[in-house]
Amino acid sequence: MAAKRALVVYDTKYGATEQIANWIAEGINDADIRHVDDVEGLDYDLVVVGSPLYNEMPSLRIIEFLERYRDVLMNRKLALFVVSMPFDMTPERARRFAGQKDLKKLLDRASGTLIASRAFLGKIDLKEMTEMDRLSLRVWYFLKGYRMKEVNYMSRDDAVEWGKHLYDLLIKPPEVVHPRQNEK
Repeated sequence: MAAKRALVVYDTKYGATEQIANWIAEGINDADIRHVDDVEGLDYDLVVVGSPLYNEMPSLRIIEFLERYRDVLMNRKLALFVVSMPFDMTPERARRFAGQKDLKKLLDRASGTLIASRAFLGKIDLKEMTEMDRLSLRVWYFLKGYRMKEVNYMSRDDAVEWGKHLYDLLIKPPEVVHPRQNEK
């Protein structure tokens, strides 16, 4: 196996998923981290794959990654995460956010032994976005009946803690791991 036990793979557009991926890798404390375009091999015990959600869809590059490496991933432990910002998010809802429906499209594409999955909240920073993305998002929010605003619900503590949990599952696997086990 590789020098590191885990690989965290991510795609990102404005940096939120990359930040969450870095915090997860920090929690694992025995992980390499790579943008999906920079993956050179999957010689790891655990592969953690993270995707942003835009317009409720996972990254096409992440979907292509999961399909391209389907056979290799069949022989790996796998963890999946998504980063999203639901239209109706409020501080109260953020405390109860589970995001299970956000994970479904990614879970449907995954192969391997899924040991964990998680949805994280992201952010909307209008200054970082292209004019076209701002316009598209405003229209999308309007059609859903919401007003778009800048928000940041990213949690370093949650991501690092989940990374520690993944490391625990890696070094002390549970007796039975269900192939499609989901977590908060």
